[in-house]
Amino acid sequence: MTEASETRPLVDGPIPVAIVLPALNEEAGLKATLEDIPIEHLRESGFDPTCLVVDGNSTDRTVEVAHSFGATVLAQTTKGKGSATREGLEWARAHGMKYAIVMDADYTYPGTGVATLLSLLEAGSDVVVGVRRPEFNPMGVVRAAIHRLGDGLLNYVAAQLSHSPILDICSGLWGLRTDAIADLSLESTGFEIEAEVFLKAFRTGLRVSQVPISYRNRIGEAKLHAFRDGARILLGIVRHSGVARIRHDPLRDQRGSTSSTQLRDLQAICLATNAHDLVVFSPLNRVGEANGLADRLRAGKIGAKITVIPYDPVRQSVSGHPNPLPLDVAVTKDGRIPIVVSLPASGPGGDSMAVAVVGLPQSKRIVYVPVGSDPFTVPARLDRSGAYRLEPGSGARFRSLAILQSSFNPSIHQKELALLTANGGASRVYRRIDESQRGLSLAPAESST
Repeated sequence: MTEASETRPLVDGPIPVAIVLPALNEEAGLKATLEDIPIEHLRESGFDPTCLVVDGNSTDRTVEVAHSFGATVLAQTTKGKGSATREGLEWARAHGMKYAIVMDADYTYPGTGVATLLSLLEAGSDVVVGVRRPEFNPMGVVRAAIHRLGDGLLNYVAAQLSHSPILDICSGLWGLRTDAIADLSLESTGFEIEAEVFLKAFRTGLRVSQVPISYRNRIGEAKLHAFRDGARILLGIVRHSGVARIRHDPLRDQRGSTSSTQLRDLQAICLATNAHDLVVFSPLNRVGEANGLADRLRAGKIGAKITVIPYDPVRQSVSGHPNPLPLDVAVTKDGRIPIVVSLPASGPGGDSMAVAVVGLPQSKRIVYVPVGSDPFTVPARLDRSGAYRLEPGSGARFRSLAILQSSFNPSIHQKELALLTANGGASRVYRRIDESQRGLSLAPAESST
């Protein structure tokens, strides 16, 4: 068993990344935002971050604050948030940055989210979006309700028109590979920039991951006007949803290591649960992959507790329990209820139908995640048991409805389902419906068509 809390570099040598912060009179918000970015953790993870403040001709101390933190300041030559974002992205690409993270400078988004996005980009995602989970504030209930209503409707329209699982079309925390910037051909000048990026990313076949992040009240005066800018965003959604699809670039799949690419969806699923406590069961021949997954999760979730437990699949034993570990015995001796990840017994390239399994005890869900190249079938006994059912939201037919429900439904479990569906691709999500049935195995032992 291996358990470690320290962060180890994901790769050899520092990876240059830019954290782009468009700012206009954000003196107080920018200070809090820069203080919140975990620069040292990013360096320990193998990244070389540069904070780039794109200043839109501020009249307060925004530029002075940026310089006091050692940030690079780029004077915006045009007007509007979209224009500032595009200038920042072009700067990042021209200066050899591998990844660019775009983040609002008003302290609404957590700095720890930067680490989460970068870990998925390094795992093989082309674009990663932070899906907001607003923190409750009794002073802003009415305003928050109006924004939630508007955002929910925009998400639903974007998902319907683009046929894509878009969960937060207006998120102000997202990242991308700089070599994907040219594919997007960005042109927005205002607050519709996020809608253009996300819609074009889906429509042009880029690999998009979506992860939950907290969302706070902003510091300083808001620049966005709900109705005026909301209408502009809606028009942008209608316009960019019609971008023609292009064939997926086969060379993109060769970027990054083979093991990281194979386990990217599994990593995205784990991060989508927002979990900080995971146990990874690995057959002996996949311990290297399990440790790599654990390192990426630690890099993406600051303070996460990840335990890797190797087992011998021939002996069919995992720490005294039948192999693989049943969902019901996931509670540890000290009372913790971690998420359980079970890797398949086959090694890389050894089984094209290899499937990893994620057990979520608190929401009583099981997620089957393919880590091979071929489609897989669900274990026959899962369907026959009657204890589990396929979640409606995990099918494309119900995707838009699930997105709409996740925007308005305060249930954490509903939001979790939407994130699992959006990140899972070919994954299947099941949920227990009969508490009387116990001990269902987490790994696919037999298949059905």
